[in-house]
Amino acid sequence: MKRYTLSFIVLLVAIATPLLLINPREKDAMSRDGRITRDILNATITRAIQIAESHYYKPIEDSNEMYRGSVKGALAALNDPYTFYVSEREHQRAIENLYNAEYGGLGIQIYEDHRGFIKISKPFPNTPAAQANLQAGDYITKVDGKRIHLSEKTGMTLQDVVDRLRGKLNTDVTITVQRKFLDPFDVTLTRGRISINSVKSTTLEDDIGYIRITSFIGSRRTEGTEVEFNEALEAHKAANMKALILDLRNNQGGLLKAAYHIANAFINEGLIVSTKSETNSQFNEEYEATSNLLCPPDIPLIVLVNEYSASASEIVAGAIKDTRRGILVGQKTYGKGVVQKRYELPDGGAMSLTISTYYTPNGTSINEAGITPQVSIADDEPDDIEASMLRKAETSDTFTDFITKWIDDHHIRPGELPKDFSLLEAELPILQHQLEEERIYVSLKWLKQRVERVFNLHVGIERVGDLTYDRQLQEAIRIIQADEVAKYLNPSETTEQPSTTHADTVVSPDATTAE
Repeated sequence: MKRYTLSFIVLLVAIATPLLLINPREKDAMSRDGRITRDILNATITRAIQIAESHYYKPIEDSNEMYRGSVKGALAALNDPYTFYVSEREHQRAIENLYNAEYGGLGIQIYEDHRGFIKISKPFPNTPAAQANLQAGDYITKVDGKRIHLSEKTGMTLQDVVDRLRGKLNTDVTITVQRKFLDPFDVTLTRGRISINSVKSTTLEDDIGYIRITSFIGSRRTEGTEVEFNEALEAHKAANMKALILDLRNNQGGLLKAAYHIANAFINEGLIVSTKSETNSQFNEEYEATSNLLCPPDIPLIVLVNEYSASASEIVAGAIKDTRRGILVGQKTYGKGVVQKRYELPDGGAMSLTISTYYTPNGTSINEAGITPQVSIADDEPDDIEASMLRKAETSDTFTDFITKWIDDHHIRPGELPKDFSLLEAELPILQHQLEEERIYVSLKWLKQRVERVFNLHVGIERVGDLTYDRQLQEAIRIIQADEVAKYLNPSETTEQPSTTHADTVVSPDATTAE
């Protein structure tokens, strides 16, 4: 992929690592105590690493990692969870996934089975994988002649496999495929342009449009979230939608301008978001609405949010709430009201640096406070003890192995993974008993929900707007059907508000990746 200096503004929730960069040109700069210069600090880092290289009790494989560690430690000294060092691999992946919204690859979704082998759950249409007739259920056993197996012994991870399959556009990669009932065979594919989807859309009952945005990606307006959203919105308008539900739950952010353009689709005047820096006026910006209104004001709008709706999601939710264009339903948002910029570093990595605070149209900073929805309602969630047990279950090899082994055992025809979950559901008491032997006690109700989620990922089933477990979506539909959106936009003293409920949301790990 083409390398360039990034200047895009990013809003992502991150569990960060540390920093405080030392500029070697500021040789005479003094610390606060007036005695320690930057030269002394630079020399201190170098000397500490030299001592470790000479006297550490076992060989140091890569002392460069110690220098990178000093950068991480320097950034950590800022005590800012959103300022951190990014490795070269992570940075390149961010360029593909976040800024470009596309990558060079094959167009398949893969996962690890119970034996550590890589299996295809879904080839995407009109991609090199589909053109080469790769099928759901195929195993990838080698990439360019190198055997693929994930284990502690090999040290190989799922991301390592993704790195091997992705690459520069129009370059070739040879994979060895093991298809059930056939001998292994090699396929050479030319990497194509694979778009990353961040928008899902469907029509619910009573002509209610539903659009879910998983992240705000794409630095150019001709790609990424904005284009996908506009296409979905136009399709709903053409189908004469009566109301719209915009789902921002579990959306942890992305690019500021992408979020601005989404909010602008609903708001055609006034301020959408502003940013301010205490030290650098170049980061003080105001993003005004334009007159290009894409969603008519007579379309009732509900935005779904939860405690994992963060950053760019909160920009959209805050703008819609402050301008009274729609109502928010769900749980209070995460509360990340600061902006980051990504700076490339000489080693190929990058640093994410907090540069400003952002404010909603009413001038409110939501940092560490979040946004409270007009209708607060939690999804049906397990109690604390069961939630803890479910987290243990989902990280247990027994849990994943049971699902992937069942899929493998019931894969009886090439290209056709088993997709009838009811057959697996009937065997869940067996999994429940196996987990109990590991002192993990979960009810069948919650075990079914978690197993079905992983099963769907592994066999390529994607549910959009699934009402089975979703109380928040059910409530949004009820409000629309009862014509109550205006009631929450214009509350009176006599208006009875629904009771507020709270529950912790457990997000299961997604072991499936696309490349």
